[in-house]
Amino acid sequence: MKNQNQVARALQFIEDHLTRQIALEDIADAANFSQWYFHRLFRVLTGYCVNDYLRRRRLCEASHELLYTDRPIREIALKYQFESQAAFTRSFKSVAGITPGRCRRQIASLIRFPALRPETYSQPQKGVKMQEPRFVTKDSFNVIGVSCKSDPSQSLHKLWQSFGQRYAEIPNVTDPQQAYQVCVFESPSPTEEYTFIAGMECSSLDLIPDGMSGHQVKAAEYVVFEHHGLLDKMHQTYEYIFGAWLAQQGLEMAEADSLEVYDERFKPGQEDSVFEIWVPVRR
Repeated sequence: MKNQNQVARALQFIEDHLTRQIALEDIADAANFSQWYFHRLFRVLTGYCVNDYLRRRRLCEASHELLYTDRPIREIALKYQFESQAAFTRSFKSVAGITPGRCRRQIASLIRFPALRPETYSQPQKGVKMQEPRFVTKDSFNVIGVSCKSDPSQSLHKLWQSFGQRYAEIPNVTDPQQAYQVCVFESPSPTEEYTFIAGMECSSLDLIPDGMSGHQVKAAEYVVFEHHGLLDKMHQTYEYIFGAWLAQQGLEMAEADSLEVYDERFKPGQEDSVFEIWVPVRR
């Protein structure tokens, strides 16, 4: 329950600061987590990226003021920390489908996005097919492949499709039966996007094909989980790792690259498929 209680503190901190300027770092500090770990944990437990959740909560409260006060739209926009009325209008329309002005004139429905409470999400449970994880200390190694910027909650199908079209071009591959998805550790950006690489381990980064990326994964200690079954159940494994297992073991995600490892056991679309999730940890 430790992780859930800390996320609950973050949710309350957000509610207390809807009309104040805050950053992801401030929210993570309220939960006593690093930004990197907190962002992943928050998304797993709530289903939302932190900034998106904050934006939607602000828009929800702003819609009440649009309908029940005569406060100028620009004033409402600035109150809820939008940089301008134009920015507020764009964001409002992306969620409500209409502009704030039209919402006020038509007395349209409120944007309904109530604050999350701890009781709205339950403690993730270990799946019946999940094996006990193992600890691995892995030396640094090189990866060459295709890369993209994405939010972790978005599908990376296009990334892997591009990899499938170009993997034969990768030079100096050490194991042709194994592919990696690397989530590169970097300080979270305001958009909470991360660099993902779908690639293969290589003995050298001297030759990188045009349009591909080379990256050195630093040495780290990992806890390795196996995901058994279809990819559309993968979120359940991640929910258990971040929402329960790490806290139960007194561990946190380290500030290092995280990995997914695919080998001959991976069989897309089949129930007996297996791949590995490597989570860097600190004790």
